[in-house]
Amino acid sequence: MPICPVRNAHPALGALAKAPRLRFVELADEDGPYAAAAIGEHSDCLELHLVALRFGPATVRALRADLEELKAEARRLGKKRIVGLRVEDGQAPDPRWPKFTRLFGFTGQRVFQAAELAVE
Repeated sequence: MPICPVRNAHPALGALAKAPRLRFVELADEDGPYAAAAIGEHSDCLELHLVALRFGPATVRALRADLEELKAEARRLGKKRIVGLRVEDGQAPDPRWPKFTRLFGFTGQRVFQAAELAVE
């Protein structure tokens, strides 16, 4: 399953578009793109922001395979883990997030809140 670099962030990841530490990719299977992601490298982990564009059993299988590729990349870079993050406007966490991430082996779910202050 290809993980293809893209020049611009998917609109659903638009809030992250100006983060220079992130690279944007599209995840696809035989039916076309099924997710968009942003990946950032930190000293001990890869940061992963993922937006599913469609969902179903085939997509779950494709994402599991692509996560294996991301884990291999993390190991190659000497990272100990992949940290999945979700950035949404508003103040309510998505109740589907823990179930979704557990499907793929993520543990240690937490609620993280952030605010922005422009200095320009």
